[in-house]
Amino acid sequence: MNNLYDTYNVIKEFAETHNMINEFVYVRSEQELQDLEFDYRSMIVIPLEANITRELSNPVYTLDFGVIVLDKVSKSSDYDSIVSVEENIFIIGQLQDYLMQNGMDADFENIDLYTAVGDDHNVTSATADFSINIARKPYTRTIDNN
Repeated sequence: MNNLYDTYNVIKEFAETHNMINEFVYVRSEQELQDLEFDYRSMIVIPLEANITRELSNPVYTLDFGVIVLDKVSKSSDYDSIVSVEENIFIIGQLQDYLMQNGMDADFENIDLYTAVGDDHNVTSATADFSINIARKPYTRTIDNN
């Protein structure tokens, strides 16, 4: 993997082929989430930032993403809620494994857990930030200017 598009495709492929995920959503900002309706269980990915470095003669791009897994559960069942939270965490763990199996240097942060209470259902969520390192060319490139 050597660019953002390849990274996006690997994450999308994971979500679209995973038996526990009904929909994959890529958003450009958190504000976009407010206007969306979801087909639960949903996996949402948000690009956060990028860094570049040539430290230690190891030139890399570091791309940071946020991932959110949402699930809808019965409001009256504690058991369903606990199972849903556990499955959301499991999916994020499998995303990490999948990225690493595809040769991507992925570093995941803590997973935050939330439950939003609705009138007739609850929505469980697990969110995490993760970074992917992408190798850059090992030499200094010519500058693209006139």
